[in-house]
Amino acid sequence: MAKMCGSIVRRYAARVSAMFLVVFAMSSWVGAEGLTFFGWSDQHVQAGGQAGHLRDAVYAMNALPGAAYPEAIGGTVDKPAFVFGCGDATEWPTAAAKDTYEKIIKYALRYPSFDIAGNHDLGGLSPSKTMTDWLIARHGALSYTFDIQGVHFIALFSEYDEGLNSPSQPISEAALDFLKKDLAKVGAEQPVIVATHLCHDAITNRDAFVDAMKDANILCVMGGHYHKAKVDTYRGIRFVQLPAPAPGAEREFTVVRVTEDRIVAIPFDYAQRRWATEATKILDAAIKGPKPLAEIKEARTLEIGASAPDFMLPGVDNRYYALKDFDAAEVLALVFTCNHCPTAQAYEERIKQLAADYKDKGVALAAISPNDPLAVRLDELGYSDMSDSFEETKIRAQQREFNFPYLYDGDDQRVSKMYGPVATPHVFIFDKARKLRYAGRIDNSEKGQITSTDARNAIDALLAGKKPPVETTRTFGCSVKWSDKRKTVQDAFEKWAKEDVTLNAIDEAGIRKLLKNDTDKLRVVNVWATWCGPCAIEFPDLVATNRMYRNREFEMVTLSTDKPEYKDGVLSFLKRHQASCTNYIFDKDDIDAFANALSSGWRGAIPFTLIIKPGGEILYKEEGILDMLKARGIIADYLGRTYK
Repeated sequence: MAKMCGSIVRRYAARVSAMFLVVFAMSSWVGAEGLTFFGWSDQHVQAGGQAGHLRDAVYAMNALPGAAYPEAIGGTVDKPAFVFGCGDATEWPTAAAKDTYEKIIKYALRYPSFDIAGNHDLGGLSPSKTMTDWLIARHGALSYTFDIQGVHFIALFSEYDEGLNSPSQPISEAALDFLKKDLAKVGAEQPVIVATHLCHDAITNRDAFVDAMKDANILCVMGGHYHKAKVDTYRGIRFVQLPAPAPGAEREFTVVRVTEDRIVAIPFDYAQRRWATEATKILDAAIKGPKPLAEIKEARTLEIGASAPDFMLPGVDNRYYALKDFDAAEVLALVFTCNHCPTAQAYEERIKQLAADYKDKGVALAAISPNDPLAVRLDELGYSDMSDSFEETKIRAQQREFNFPYLYDGDDQRVSKMYGPVATPHVFIFDKARKLRYAGRIDNSEKGQITSTDARNAIDALLAGKKPPVETTRTFGCSVKWSDKRKTVQDAFEKWAKEDVTLNAIDEAGIRKLLKNDTDKLRVVNVWATWCGPCAIEFPDLVATNRMYRNREFEMVTLSTDKPEYKDGVLSFLKRHQASCTNYIFDKDDIDAFANALSSGWRGAIPFTLIIKPGGEILYKEEGILDMLKARGIIADYLGRTYK
């Protein structure tokens, strides 16, 4: 497990390097067919923190979106809104087990997650609060509710009675009371999914449990506990028993899809890479499901005095945040910002300082990334090492050690349209009643002397019970990348595809001159060959990197080691990849002469990449496939991440 968790950040880098290539394909299935989520239970991270048995399940969850459902169900698997764990995440609630599980769901799993406690998480006859305290910190309580895409979810914790000495248990009176009170508030038409640890076969007071849900629109009840997938119906209530990835259990997790008139829950066997076919495991039923949310066609900036629109958004820690999560704060500051914008990057440390300075004064600060990553052109990333996808937002938050919740709204931008940020960053500050009291800039200078700390002035005034001295200011920064800008991205790719691609011969003297870099540009030199598999793998990322930075003091050079007589094949490869940068091929079939000219510690392996400062100093070199996130970070840091 140490290897699994220790390599998480490195895998992030690999994902991001491929992000620019796959993000357009993803748009065809994200959020296309109602609400999708994944379910599992009894993950049983071992007391010592070992969790190798979860690796394949997590990898399969990350990879499944876009796969076709069985023909009888139809369609393809959407990106899940979240993953739900129905208890017993740990075999025993030790700190090591808790820490490992937290790392898995925060860093290895791509999606936000919810969990409830099972009997193993409680510690049995030697009770421990390790897991329950963690769950309360993460979700606010052991029993809690949330709403996503028109479905109300009830995560129902039921105390386990070890004195019964049986895996069969009643749903506790406290749990039944919580369930009744919550259902009384949501109304009879609201679609509801209940999740608890005990499964149908383990619940000894099923009638009392079903009675507590009478007259409610219960789509299904999810449970775990018995380590296998199973579907039951009792008195009209559908029970979906989630499978477990625990050692010795069936290697499955369940995919749930909820639409306006249908619910499907079907296990996916990640060992055999196939869907379950047993009828006893599959739920496919007609329902009164959620109505599609009304479309918000355009963004309108919130007016002073308006109430804060509610939201439910995933954070970089892979948990969801709602407006109510900040209820305890006297003042709430929401900062709409992003990863790539130079102005947003210039304000990152100031936002961190703002959060730190007011943390103990009754002020909550959260950031929201509003940009649609499909609407960000590569040549808009010239001041950054990454774009604005959820994956990249997680990395940026970790790199910068953000001390505030950083939420993501790039998939449908629904929340951002309700608040109406104009540029990044754009701050909205609300009083205790969550009425907007200030909207605008953080201060009056991206660089240079700051003479008006507008956001701080507004917060100080509200804490003192006064009206902010200034209620609105003009914002400055990068425009929000609304989804209607996606066409500009496609237009850019079409334009780049038409650019000339050339290949010139170079001799030893030319190579030495390349390395001297007597220009005023940062130069990247990539040594490669058409017959080199790793070279072909990383080449699209090199092309994307060139498009990111070429409008600045930057130059991308490719240097082919193919034999001179293969020049036509090399040029053909470059044209297929639209490599309109500077391209050379060595003019001799003499690898020793090439190596002597290149020098720079090259040992003969390709790909080989150098990042060279003006004047010839080597800033970075790497043998093998380039760590693209690291390389882009070095480039962005050297060129500058903010406007001069």
